[in-house]
Amino acid sequence: RPDPGKAKNRVERWRKKAEAAAKQSRRSILPEVHDICDFGQALEMGVGLDSALIPYELSRDFDATRRRIEELEPGGSLGIFIGPEGGFSEEEIAAAGEMGIDSVTLGRRILRTETAALVVLSWLIYRFETD
Repeated sequence: RPDPGKAKNRVERWRKKAEAAAKQSRRSILPEVHDICDFGQALEMGVGLDSALIPYELSRDFDATRRRIEELEPGGSLGIFIGPEGGFSEEEIAAAGEMGIDSVTLGRRILRTETAALVVLSWLIYRFETD
């Protein structure tokens, strides 16, 4: 949890990194980096999206995950909730489910936060950018 005095600087640094990465990869849409918020606020942001997914290490139905990824529509808004080191609690997953955010699996392995994000991005590239 960043100190409030440093939070603004961190978010600005993340925005610059997102912009540079978008330019490097020739993206036409710049990823949006929101201010730091708590889990409840993040869930509320997910409600307004076309789709929202939360990878969870105890989810086991890979076929359901595959179907959920295939259902995503090009151009739709999508929120992915990547957990902290140590993962989400059962209570957090239940709260996400109550808000309509679907739990998905990333496979049998427990992944680091950074790796989990890359796995999800790889799915999205496969789903939307392959011919």
